[in-house]
Amino acid sequence: MTIEVEWRDYDVIVVGSGGAGSMAARAAADDGARVLVVSKDPVGCSDTKISEGNATVRAVATDDDTEETLSENIRMAGGNLPVQSITDAFAKDSQSAFDLFRAQGLRPAIDHDRDGPKATPMAFGGHNHRRSVGLPNHGIAFAHAGWNAVVQGNGVDYLEDAWFLDLVTDEGDDAESRVVGGLIYHASAGTLIAVRAPAVVIAAGGLSTLFFPKTDTMRGNTGDSYAIAARAGADLVDMEQCQFLPFCIASPPSYEGLLVGEPASASYLGVLRDKNGKVILDSVYQRTRAECSAAIMRAVADGRGSPNGGAYLDMTGNKVLPRSGPYFMRYLETCLPAAYRNARQAFSKPVAKCEEPWEVRPSAHYHMGGLRADADGAAVKGQGDGERALGIKGLFAAGQAMGGLFGANRLGSTSLTEVSVFGARAGRAATALAKASTAKADDDAFTPLIEATTARFGQVGTVAAATLKLELQQQAWDAIGPARTADGIAGIAGLFASLTERLDSVAIPGYATWNQSFIEFEELRNLLEAGKAVAAAAGERDGSLGGHVRLDRGEISVFSTPYSTVVHRDENGGYVARRETRPRTPFKKLVSYKVKEDWRRLQSKWFRYLPASVKDRKLEARYQAIMGTPDGAAPEIEPGSDDAAIAEKKAA
Repeated sequence: MTIEVEWRDYDVIVVGSGGAGSMAARAAADDGARVLVVSKDPVGCSDTKISEGNATVRAVATDDDTEETLSENIRMAGGNLPVQSITDAFAKDSQSAFDLFRAQGLRPAIDHDRDGPKATPMAFGGHNHRRSVGLPNHGIAFAHAGWNAVVQGNGVDYLEDAWFLDLVTDEGDDAESRVVGGLIYHASAGTLIAVRAPAVVIAAGGLSTLFFPKTDTMRGNTGDSYAIAARAGADLVDMEQCQFLPFCIASPPSYEGLLVGEPASASYLGVLRDKNGKVILDSVYQRTRAECSAAIMRAVADGRGSPNGGAYLDMTGNKVLPRSGPYFMRYLETCLPAAYRNARQAFSKPVAKCEEPWEVRPSAHYHMGGLRADADGAAVKGQGDGERALGIKGLFAAGQAMGGLFGANRLGSTSLTEVSVFGARAGRAATALAKASTAKADDDAFTPLIEATTARFGQVGTVAAATLKLELQQQAWDAIGPARTADGIAGIAGLFASLTERLDSVAIPGYATWNQSFIEFEELRNLLEAGKAVAAAAGERDGSLGGHVRLDRGEISVFSTPYSTVVHRDENGGYVARRETRPRTPFKKLVSYKVKEDWRRLQSKWFRYLPASVKDRKLEARYQAIMGTPDGAAPEIEPGSDDAAIAEKKAA
């Protein structure tokens, strides 16, 4: 079949229109670039829109929250895998990045005493300072700001219902691979669009659809970012680090995968139980997402899981106390409002009221790996923290597409700041490169990709891509989901090979307009690439760390030499992994961190054994300190006290 090919010219192509893509487009256009945004979904309909709407803003609550403090907090939480030049950039730009959203219409509550956005009353998960800002209408506020950034024009054109298929590169005068453009399938028009451009910013989200329906994200997260970059020859870093939210709905199917809580929302007396009622994890409110997910999946692997492959989050101990119980319910309702609404809609009344335990199961949420990049999101290769080496000139990434920021764990509320920090940085850097570029794209470089894509329309086959995708998703959960083993990681390689071979047997009709079979084919192709990259990195990471949980191996010690995994696609379509050593946090700081963590958990265990009346009074005081007394006044807590430590740590 012959499909019309339209040719266009731009300075910068931005792939994706969520938080990262919209900020990249706005920054590039404001610097004078002609920008094209390519979006599968309507502009702004992304994970940003369905988020809880909390963003990290340094020093929003206290002046002692320095750039160094925030940068180090991110690196330690990430298992020392994050690249310091990138965490430093995040810490430096977090305030101005939030202001970029405000310039597009974001309206946070204002703390008039500090003449700035008002911080949440507690430190969000893993932060060592209060530095999170929430919006009453959650992610919708950020999505609308991003929508404004794109659709108001001023140098930005956009295509909706459009799939960016692949980069087009050639070899420059210095023998370094360079971007010359990309090929787009515009479904609603039924055309292919070949775009000549010296710079492309990939901001197309993560890969959580690899685990559908066990995910709380948008279905468009089909690994496009990683597949596009890898096929072009770029390195990917820390691809084994998938973040799974532990407390998501296991049943009914219509709500499957949706978030109902965080470790923090389990509060002081929440525990995890197996199907026999045995406690499999205590002090839940002090645990990480990965720890909770691992406890659930270990119980499932041992045959002690709940009927729908999860476990039970038991918060009844908080509810039954007469004085503090009502405070707990109010806290639960306001801590994560959207999550609690999910619980009320999906569960029975006794369960939603915490009179019975909740059946929960982990759900794929966020991907912490991505393109191996520098602090401006530019693709790099080579060794060393922050070293600028030969990469793919003109290739940039932002948001979940970019690796190197979070490593093994992402702090709460950082993603909405990340998209603005690195979206803006990538947009500006891409524009600078485009303006400096004097090379002309050779149209012949597009020919192989155009011919290969055109040949897919009308492909005769015996199987549907949707059927193969379902097979991939089912096995990916077991092999490279929230709990992994060496056998599972090795075993899924056979499935990858089989599905890759069967791509040529996928039936695709010959028509061009809204060819859903072709779209399913392309997304399956990308999910396969993403899955291969995750499996290769998981095989290289030989112990549990952060979002990578190995049932057959122990935890990697915080005192061991940290390393990132780097994967690269070879000529045969396989992935080769290697290790890249990272600097370790000084020994004294690590010891101090571990001692404080262990002491808090010991206090929590001790607290549970106090008489009920004593616990009740203490918890009432703590909730009042966090949420305010019934008359609206919040009593002060002496800094350094037990109550202050628990109140600050509560969301971790």
